Amino acid sequence: MANPICLSPLKFYDSVAKQNRYKSFAFGHIAPLITSPNNISPFQLCVNIDNFKSVYEVYIYDANTNKKISENVIQQFIDSGLSYSQKSNIVNLIFNGNLPLNEVLKFEGQYFLSISLLDKNLNVYTYYSEVFCYTNYIDDCIKIEYWNASSDFELKNGFVTFVGNFHFILYLKTELGKPEYSFEEEVTKRLGYSFIESQVSKKTYRFNCIVPEYLCDAMRIIRLCDNKKIYYKDEEYDALTFEMSVEWQEQGDLASIDCEFDTDNIIVNLGGYQYENLDGDFSESDYDESYKNY
Repeated sequence: MANPICLSPLKFYDSVAKQNRYKSFAFGHIAPLITSPNNISPFQLCVNIDNFKSVYEVYIYDANTNKKISENVIQQFIDSGLSYSQKSNIVNLIFNGNLPLNEVLKFEGQYFLSISLLDKNLNVYTYYSEVFCYTNYIDDCIKIEYWNASSDFELKNGFVTFVGNFHFILYLKTELGKPEYSFEEEVTKRLGYSFIESQVSKKTYRFNCIVPEYLCDAMRIIRLCDNKKIYYKDEEYDALTFEMSVEWQEQGDLASIDCEFDTDNIIVNLGGYQYENLDGDFSESDYDESYKNY
């Protein structure tokens, strides 16, 4: 059974032993994905299954004991947006998380999912998610919501689809801080003097977060999407760009990521531009008019 293709914040594997905490250099440390109350982060995973029939089972496990703590909750997940898309023998399992998973998880804690698929020969294929942290407090997090409205993303042996208004959602425990202010100028030099023809001022927002490798993989998609919304402390930002640089920490299971994004906050000074007055006529700027009097 091949490992699934999964670029969602909530990653899936074909074995629990492939979770990030079981890497030799992680020493059992869990860096869980943060999820909001009554929800599990939207995800997609592509698997190669001949004669696919249906999604068979969904179970929830306690990450501290690795023991199953739920009955089969497949119907609750279907009611909350679990579906699939298929291209040839590639099956993309999609959970958009549009509706809350009421009564599925009642207590804060660390959990993971198992999802089993069935083919027409009644063979069962089971996949296990990364550990996620189910919490009632996300006020100290940045929320990133991203999707691509223009097209799907094609991968080798897989695809990422945005049909049905699918949005990826990622919570990061960090805060915006230390923005960068940049200026651009167009200058003409004559007789030893510099004459500024135009000026542009731009503010770039920044944040830093400590994340495991599977979230580094997921965050690659953010830059590729044509829609990127970032929420922080009741403020919403429409990101036009998104950049990230990764520096691995000494232990090796976590990386420090410096992220920055631009919004439409550019201030432009075009110097002696023309503007339309209240009468509908075009006039030169007041600066140019006063200059003629000399």
